[in-house]
Amino acid sequence: MMELMLRSFAPLVLGTALFSSGFAQYPGSVPPPAILKKGFDAITVAQAKELLGYLAGPETEGRGTGQPGFQKAADFVAARFRQWGLKPVGDRGTYFQHLTFYRHRPRPGSLSLQVAGGSLRLGERDIALSNLTGDTSVTAPVVLLRTTGGALSNPGTLDGKIVIVAGEAQRRLRSQILGQNPAALFFISAKPYVSSWTVRRRPDAPAQRPPQGTITPVAANRLLEALEPGGTSLLEGPLDPDTTTIRSLDRRLRLSARIEDQRVRVPNVLGLIEGSDPTLKHEVVGIGAHLDHLGIANGEIHYGADDDGSGSTALLQIAHAISVNPVKPRRSILFLAFCGEEMGLLGSAYYADNPVIPHNRMIAELQMDMVGRDSDGEQNGDSSRVDKASENTDTMRLVGSKRISQDLHDLILSLNRHTNFRFKYDAEDVYTRSDHYNFAKHGIPIAFLFDGFHPDYHQPTDTIEKINWLKLTTAARLYYLTAYELANRTERPRKNGSDQK
Repeated sequence: MMELMLRSFAPLVLGTALFSSGFAQYPGSVPPPAILKKGFDAITVAQAKELLGYLAGPETEGRGTGQPGFQKAADFVAARFRQWGLKPVGDRGTYFQHLTFYRHRPRPGSLSLQVAGGSLRLGERDIALSNLTGDTSVTAPVVLLRTTGGALSNPGTLDGKIVIVAGEAQRRLRSQILGQNPAALFFISAKPYVSSWTVRRRPDAPAQRPPQGTITPVAANRLLEALEPGGTSLLEGPLDPDTTTIRSLDRRLRLSARIEDQRVRVPNVLGLIEGSDPTLKHEVVGIGAHLDHLGIANGEIHYGADDDGSGSTALLQIAHAISVNPVKPRRSILFLAFCGEEMGLLGSAYYADNPVIPHNRMIAELQMDMVGRDSDGEQNGDSSRVDKASENTDTMRLVGSKRISQDLHDLILSLNRHTNFRFKYDAEDVYTRSDHYNFAKHGIPIAFLFDGFHPDYHQPTDTIEKINWLKLTTAARLYYLTAYELANRTERPRKNGSDQK
């Protein structure tokens, strides 16, 4: 059995209660060992707000893989790695490991929505469109859908139609609409709109969903009037709560667009803090988070403050903490900020196929994906698991940590006395859904921190003012201690978990 504390911690443990950490912690937390105090104290809420304020702010526009905002976020992370002295281990001595993607959007001046046989023609000042991978010309009947959040009750009524949605369509309703195979889908929205890039890993990859976009309220009124006399009245009148109505209109619409294509390189961002031991420094502990989110989609910025701006912020905080701590670990620590997670774990899959350090030298991979919110509502769509945010201000899901190495799981539980999360273990159903899985498939012990689902998951409303800053920084502190202890031990965590038996 491996020891549960750093060898070098042992003489100092009794003295750790003599100082205060100087910032808020969950009740019952025990101060960390004195040799790690400086790094531990460097993980602050003020720093987290500064880092996440940029990563989930307007300039990065939701960090969509292949969209300009993602590269700004990647440059930001690389600049911090450089500032804190991390070694670049990417392509050609940079912090970037590039993947090739292909992106498409309507050519300027080519996008239009016209009433078939009529004179009204809307253009790029009126509408925006995404999810195109080829030139498009569609003429189809029109359906107006008004909603206050209710589900669809008419199966098949949207098939092949151009659907215009008035009202706030929640995630479940959007999924129902798309499940009926509409020809195109427009949301009436007064928010800033622009036709965004649709990004694919392969140039010939087909679109998985129909074209989606937005239409301004003024343009929607003009359109409804042209489609049906008195059509603007169709938007008037109250709707009961949780109600969705469908109205088929009299005339057809023609949607047309020509696309422009670009080949674009998108990076994972990699930085290394080298270990102090001449032999053990050739082995690494990996710490990962995905830097990407959904970017601009359906004409709106999806900011991704929790998913996974929170994990990326914690990743940076751990890098800074280890860089400023005066006692360096014996093994090296590799920091990995991945692209393409929202597209199917693509960035981590590419790294797993092209590791900069061979997998047999990575002793564990610690993943953070959504570590800044309090779980609320149905968990992973399961109506039998319904959380209340007020009951989850200090909870964190610990996922997958027993599967390959029970030692790793036990270590995290031991170190949690310095942070005092209430761990929950009801989220193994998301084990395959974040980047750690591409390391687990290679037999590398993993542990995944995840705060649980909430109504803002994958919505434009996943914004920074909803972050639980104590939870985010506590996650960073826990993995700071875990990474350091793993990196400082003589022995690796054994592969003695449930998946190894």
